[in-house]
Amino acid sequence: MPPPVPPLPPGTGTGTEDAPPAGSTGPAPPAPRTARGGRRRDPAADRAILESALGLLGDGCSYGALSMDLVAQRAGVARATVYRRWRNKEELVLAALSSLDVPVTPSQGLPLRDRLVDLVDQIRHRGQDTNLHRLLAGLLGEAVHRPQLVERYEDTAVAARRDAMRQVLRDGLDSGELRPGLDVDQAIELLTGPMLARLILRQRPVESAAFAEAIVDTFLDGTRSRPAPR
Repeated sequence: MPPPVPPLPPGTGTGTEDAPPAGSTGPAPPAPRTARGGRRRDPAADRAILESALGLLGDGCSYGALSMDLVAQRAGVARATVYRRWRNKEELVLAALSSLDVPVTPSQGLPLRDRLVDLVDQIRHRGQDTNLHRLLAGLLGEAVHRPQLVERYEDTAVAARRDAMRQVLRDGLDSGELRPGLDVDQAIELLTGPMLARLILRQRPVESAAFAEAIVDTFLDGTRSRPAPR
């Protein structure tokens, strides 16, 4: 379960953003406005809403049963506060899952094998969060009924990681280390699939980088344009 949300400052993210503070007899002071004239979003409310969505899903609430009302109630904000940030449940869930992602660590300057091992092993590090395992497994369970949800998750949270691996593979093609004609998108599936299956589908931990090394070495055995130097 995600860590508890820290107490919010008085008058922010409480579901009464347009109401006067407790104990006040006059109207609430006008909220800060952005350069475009709109009300500035409260980061504390954003955080509370996202963590509430993650908490509900992590506690076993299915995607179908999840609602904006439930999220608002758990976060302690008004329903309108949620809708001001996300138009619907799908966008909210995607934002919540994306908030758990970590930046892709660059690996320029390393040999091809080391760059691929680093990227595959980053999936392992990201997957150490068992709560994330459950959430992603639940998302995959929705794929039959809502394939667009999984597609949008791949286009948002997963895109940067896939782009990084695509660049490494293209560098390997350009340098002549990988055989010409290699299908880069299929190669990405071959490299990421075993780690994701182990972490998410089988819910089994991966203790070290050895599994990532085995995946990459098996892949390179079949895709190098020339034998690896001994």
